[in-house]
Order: sequence, then structure tokens, then C-alpha cells
Amino acid sequence: MIKKGIIAGIALALICVCFTACSLPETDTDAPDTGIMYLVIANDAEEHNYSVYSVELNGVGNVFDALDAAEVGYQQSGGFINAVDGITLGENEYIYLYTSVEKDFDVSQYALTLDWCGVTLTSSGLGASDMTLESGCIIYIGTIVY
Repeated sequence: MIKKGIIAGIALALICVCFTACSLPETDTDAPDTGIMYLVIANDAEEHNYSVYSVELNGVGNVFDALDAAEVGYQQSGGFINAVDGITLGENEYIYLYTSVEKDFDVSQYALTLDWCGVTLTSSGLGASDMTLESGCIIYIGTIVY
């Protein structure tokens, strides 16, 4: 009886974590008509530990601007991100970007996809400085091992 209660409690907790991890922040419906985009930082994807930011697109031209608007620390080299606060890189691990904006999808044989909150995101074929930001888009920053 106790085992069933523990198992049910763990299952309920996992369901809550999954739904919480994937919920997008509420946005102000009176926001400027430039729109809102979502920035997802995968602090630990295996543990469903994400930081999700809604960013008003007013004055935001690229992913670096979105990181600045969300007040997320990062390091860059040219148009690429080398480090993001909250992400710890392991050996042979690098920052990797996924997007919901189709025109920025990587179209090479090495393209990757992932499902986040029911939305299929594709690895970006562009650097962070050249990615398209549009209303409702999701930019997911995670890691990849080479």
C-alpha cells in the first residue's frame, strides 16, 4: 500500500515537472504590436530544468539582443555563443541553437530536431547574430557533444 502511494506520488510529481518545464511565461496582452518571442535556456535538459523568457521584440534584432533583454549572461565570439549562464559544458560539449523559424533551419545532412512543449525545433543553420526573430518564435539554447 505504501509502495503504491510512493509510486503514485512520484508519477504525479513527474507529470507536474513536465508540464511546468514546458509552460511558456504569460505575456502582457497590451505589449507593443511588435510581438513576443520565447528564449529557452536548457540548464539541464535531462532533468527538465529550463529557464524560459518572454522577450518583447521591440528593438530586439538578434539572439544577442534577446539574451540582453532577458538579462541572461553569455560570452560570444563573432556571431556565435560560447557560453550562457545556467549551462555547464562538459568535455567536447558546445552551445547549440534550435529554432522554430523555418527559414533559419539547418538544411544540411547534419540537421537535428528536438521536441520542446509539443513544438518541433530544428537546429539553426545560422549563427546567433544572423538568426531571425519573429512574433511567437522559440529560440532554444542547449548543448551538443562532438
